[in-house]
Amino acid sequence: MKRLAHLSDSHFDERGRLDDVRAVHGAFIRQAAEAKVDLIVHAGDLYERRSTPLERLAAVDFLIGAATVAPVFVVKGNHDQSRDIELFNTIHAHNRIAAVELVEWGRLGLGGFAPIALPWFDKAHLAGTLGPEVDAETTRQAAIVAAESMLSGIRAMTHQAQQDGLIPILVSHALVAGSEVSTGQTLIGIGVEFSPNALLETGVEYVALGHVHKTQEWLGGRVCYSGSPARHNFGEMEEKGWRLVEFDDAGRFVSNTFMPLPAREMRHIDLDFRTADDVLQIDLSGWSPFSGCKGALVRVRYYTTAELLPMIDRAILEKGALAAGAAEVQVEAVVEPAVRQRARSAETAAAITPAEKLTSYLEAKRIEADRDRLLAKLDTLRA
Repeated sequence: MKRLAHLSDSHFDERGRLDDVRAVHGAFIRQAAEAKVDLIVHAGDLYERRSTPLERLAAVDFLIGAATVAPVFVVKGNHDQSRDIELFNTIHAHNRIAAVELVEWGRLGLGGFAPIALPWFDKAHLAGTLGPEVDAETTRQAAIVAAESMLSGIRAMTHQAQQDGLIPILVSHALVAGSEVSTGQTLIGIGVEFSPNALLETGVEYVALGHVHKTQEWLGGRVCYSGSPARHNFGEMEEKGWRLVEFDDAGRFVSNTFMPLPAREMRHIDLDFRTADDVLQIDLSGWSPFSGCKGALVRVRYYTTAELLPMIDRAILEKGALAAGAAEVQVEAVVEPAVRQRARSAETAAAITPAEKLTSYLEAKRIEADRDRLLAKLDTLRA
């Protein structure tokens, strides 16, 4: 039995709870060791943006720790900048870390696997090579041709891996058609989309995906997003973790299991401030809607009207959540649109002809005007 550990979208970011990210990656290393995995693959977005020295140190600590458990294979994601990933090939960790930014093989024989990289590529980068005179449809067709060409190359790599007695797997930072983000929306038209069938038809036994932070799978678990190991924004309420994938002695896919990680808890709190009495309770001693928020990431969303909005001090809500022990707070207002009342008197409603409606409207609104001139104008317009 061979075992593969699949994770992605670490987003080591010193401006975004770096200690939390380090902690869950430490937990991952311990879990992968307990599972006795033969290979660890990371499907892209190790960083949030161009890496800083502190972020590189955090990522290197993780990779060296992971390499003590099993060989590690990393591909470039859309957030990873050029050369930031290739730098990991210079780590002297007993030649157990391979990091690639192009469509290519990893080192053959990593834990009995032949990992094949399909890093992120999108229509924007392709359009930049075609020139400004090329229209959108030509760019779309060129992207399809480029994607098909890459998949064709992967089929050849897969065939060679099978000939060498290795288990071919595809590690890709890509957008799969129909995939959902944490808030439930389906991603459409962003980058180049692949179908799960097209990826699996390259002949690989498993497709380890990165890019979407919500774990999800297709085709019996053989094509899968591991999801992110930590929560990176306030919309990510789902459980976080990684995927443990098993293969039999013949190298055939057997199972795919989600393994939870201790990501920081996320709490959403909705408050109703649509009346003056609701707003006044903010200043009452003992009022606190933030019980149970200790250590959590808290999003406070309050509903109010345009008239009452200036009366609400967002800072008080934020301080209240922090005082209750929240690790981080985001406060949002949802303002109901003002309802414009239509001024119509009973006489206006009962009026039949345009002249009657105009006269009754002027009287109801108490508008001083030259009615004879307006009625004459109305007759002209009607004519």
